Amino acid sequence: MNLEPAADPSRLYVATGPEVNPYRPLFTGDIFTSVKIPGVGMSTAIVIGRPCSFRGRKGRLAERTPVAAVARHDRIPAERWSTGYFNRMTLPGLPLEEGFHAAWLDRFGLALTSNLISATRVACLSHADVNQLQQRLVFHQTRLDVPTAEFHIAFDHTYEEADLLEEWNTELEGTAEDTASAFESWIRQGSPNRQSLLQNPQERAHVRREMRRKITRRKAS
Repeated sequence: MNLEPAADPSRLYVATGPEVNPYRPLFTGDIFTSVKIPGVGMSTAIVIGRPCSFRGRKGRLAERTPVAAVARHDRIPAERWSTGYFNRMTLPGLPLEEGFHAAWLDRFGLALTSNLISATRVACLSHADVNQLQQRLVFHQTRLDVPTAEFHIAFDHTYEEADLLEEWNTELEGTAEDTASAFESWIRQGSPNRQSLLQNPQERAHVRREMRRKITRRKAS
């Protein structure tokens, strides 16, 4: 067994509270308050599905998104999370009411995406800890021990695409166009298309430069 111990809050989140960019696309590891989870009830919720499970063509979001409940939990030493509590993931430092919190991975359901979008997003996991979330989900459901580095190799291009979309949405905020749909159209252009190029780390800087030039032209038009 090689599950990671609980992460330090300083590396667990890419953003919390007012740091969360409102133009960031919905992504795995995003945490929202006051979400109705079917079979669970009203709860703080963490997105546990991969983006392809809730985002379709032209950037459209699916009607429902896989989430798990987040609730208070007894404070437990970080190293003990690697040898137990496999149905949970520790989430210290959340900007919620006082207390220690954890994601309860066996309290899950398909929440209405519209409810998520209208709720308050209080935190976004870092890439490393999205990998840890996936590790614990897989181990809880299958007892298959997959190193987080393997999740990163598999999903790294997805993280890059989400970061590009966040930048696109932020820079083109206030324009009349549907920015997510426009990005989806742009990223799928080319032969091979730009989305495919993101799977090669050597091509990502080139795709990002192309995107920034495209944003500049759109803002000037």
